[in-house]
Amino acid sequence: MNESQLNHLLVSISLKREEMVFFAETKGLNEQLTLRASQELDELIVSYQKVFQRKSNQTFSLENRNMNQ
Repeated sequence: MNESQLNHLLVSISLKREEMVFFAETKGLNEQLTLRASQELDELIVSYQKVFQRKSNQTFSLENRNMNQ
């Protein structure tokens, strides 16, 4: 995933969070719309964490490889 795609994911997370808060405030915490938005937000956050972890692992791997040479 390139930097542009990562930024798009962060924007999606922010927008989904705003949507979830709006539904929670206007419809209630137990409303289907709120719960669905919360689940979608969770999925976006997990996707971001996986990408971020993968990038961290790649950086760590490169640093270790350079230290061992």
